[in-house]
Amino acid sequence: MRIGVVSNAYHPDIGGVETHVKRLCAGLVAAGDDVEVITQHSVQSVENIDGVVVRRFPLTVPAGNYRLSVPLWRWLRAHAGEYDVLHAHSYHALAALCAALGNRSPLVFTPHYHGTGHTRFRAALHPLYRPLGRAVMNRASAVVCVTSAERELVLRDFPEVGSRAVVIPNGTDPRPAATRRPATGKTRRILCVGRLEQYKRVDRVIRAMTRLGPEHRLDVVGTGPSADRLRQLAAGLGLAGRVVFHGRLDDAAFESCVAQASAAVSASAHEAFGMSVADALAAGLPTVATPIPAHREVAGLAGDSAWLRFADPEDETALAAALEAAAAAGRTRPAILPTWDDVVGATRNIYAAVAHRTTPVGAVAR
Repeated sequence: MRIGVVSNAYHPDIGGVETHVKRLCAGLVAAGDDVEVITQHSVQSVENIDGVVVRRFPLTVPAGNYRLSVPLWRWLRAHAGEYDVLHAHSYHALAALCAALGNRSPLVFTPHYHGTGHTRFRAALHPLYRPLGRAVMNRASAVVCVTSAERELVLRDFPEVGSRAVVIPNGTDPRPAATRRPATGKTRRILCVGRLEQYKRVDRVIRAMTRLGPEHRLDVVGTGPSADRLRQLAAGLGLAGRVVFHGRLDDAAFESCVAQASAAVSASAHEAFGMSVADALAAGLPTVATPIPAHREVAGLAGDSAWLRFADPEDETALAAALEAAAAAGRTRPAILPTWDDVVGATRNIYAAVAHRTTPVGAVAR
């Protein structure tokens, strides 16, 4: 099939949605599909990245959280019919609206839905945006959620979606087990991966580091609007040498970080899935996470053998204690979680149903 994937941003940009889209596209190409990513950027370009044609359209509105490319919308109006299926990503970005309006091509929508905005201002705007979001939901032949928790949020706010909402959990990349226990007195590295935004609450993890011994180090991987503030916080707390900001890493450098880590943490307040938690468990890393519904669902997928502790980031003492226990625990057997091959197979079944109008889309995939 010829698939047009519409995303607010794409590799090498970093984020949970960007990672999801990149891995999905790689799997679709490996399965023999013709894949084009339609996205937006400060500079227009067309390039081939690992078999995926990436079309970047210039931004008309460059505002960080409300980016919009009118040329992208015009492209889709003129060319959407050339794809067997359009697959739009992220309710929280305007690119999905561009995919839904001005064409009648079969549309699959993965909302990565959090049910609110990530700042007080964006949360206030969220109800005002809902009619536009509803237009995307109603236009989609299938709405793919990454957890049952996300599906419940979607149906709470958009009950008319009904049986068109299906669940396909995100995948992981299995890694070989590494059972070496960190040596006493040696550096114990705690890995924190994700876009640096306020709702990720990396600041709470940094504050908890002040309660841990000097052998503990925090490796922060990712970029985002909170990066400068977080660096200033770490420096102000006297942690400049123990909190290392890596920014964006290529695959080899990231794998090196994972291999050297003793534990992982996610203090995020909102997630549709919790990809950093799933990837850490798949690597056998003891992990500390917030007890939000998405993280609890990942825990259920991983099973009892995974080392996962829930902690409230607002309780600095409890978070620090959980981090210390995780860093001392040693690697476990990698959790068996859905793979990206599983995701690609289930998604291609949705594409086939939507493109060829075979059976109604309505099952919950696992």
